[in-house]
Amino acid sequence: MSPSICFVSIVSKLNLVVLLLSVISFPSCLSDRVTEFALTKKEESDLKEQNKKEAVTVEDEEEELDPEDLEVFYPTHQWQTVRLGQALPAGLHVQLNLQTGERLARLPSNENEKTDEKDPSKNKRLGPIDLDPSSFTTQELKKALAKMKESTKADTLEQKAHQEDVRRRFRSIEKLKEEFRELNMQLETDFEIMSKLINRFNSTTSTLEEKIAALYDLEYYVHQVDNAKDLLSLGGLQLLINGLNSTEPLLKEYASFVLGAALSSNPRVQVAAVDGGALQKLLVVLATDQSLAVKKKALFALSSML
Repeated sequence: MSPSICFVSIVSKLNLVVLLLSVISFPSCLSDRVTEFALTKKEESDLKEQNKKEAVTVEDEEEELDPEDLEVFYPTHQWQTVRLGQALPAGLHVQLNLQTGERLARLPSNENEKTDEKDPSKNKRLGPIDLDPSSFTTQELKKALAKMKESTKADTLEQKAHQEDVRRRFRSIEKLKEEFRELNMQLETDFEIMSKLINRFNSTTSTLEEKIAALYDLEYYVHQVDNAKDLLSLGGLQLLINGLNSTEPLLKEYASFVLGAALSSNPRVQVAAVDGGALQKLLVVLATDQSLAVKKKALFALSSML
């Protein structure tokens, strides 16, 4: 046998051996891959179950923290803070902290407290109230209604008497308006009134009483500075100075009285009075024999001038 043939036969044998080895090792590799695939699927199934459990737990927690449940207040016998938006069941004791604005609520400590709140007989403001319909007879109800009607009539009569008293003591608005209109029609200024009084005092037809009354009214107006200046412009100041020479003591007294009122704190009228000779005439009145009332008024006019 030639060497080349031997080499070929050896190579063919080696190839056969390699082929056999590969056939033998392939199932083991395949089984290893299948086992790997099976383990992966098992792990994925375990993860899915775990995720489902976690989802169920989250849903349970969400159900426990339902917003509607947060709006319910569960009272106890201890004071608890009432959160914003919570509804309180009826019959609880509730108090408010005015400093913090916090509301507290609790159950009544005993059943008597709860019944006392609904018992009208323990309400001091309303007094005892009997709600039993059988406790009131028809006659009692009629008497109560009659008393109500009588009290209503008495109140009506009292109100009418009060209205009549008001009408008798006070004038109506229509009458007041009418009187105001008449006052506006007859309204006179101080200047016009003083002019009339001076004319009455200077009139030869006026009696002594009318002249004294005119001087008495004139003294009321000349206290004001502007009215005293108007007295000067009307010529009344010189008439008063001339009245100091009258033979009637009352005219001298009231002329000095009006003159002193006009001269008080009024420099313009004071200068005019000195120029008109009031100083000499007042000194003559004080130096001559006159009554005490005349000298008092003359001294008052002199002191107002100086």
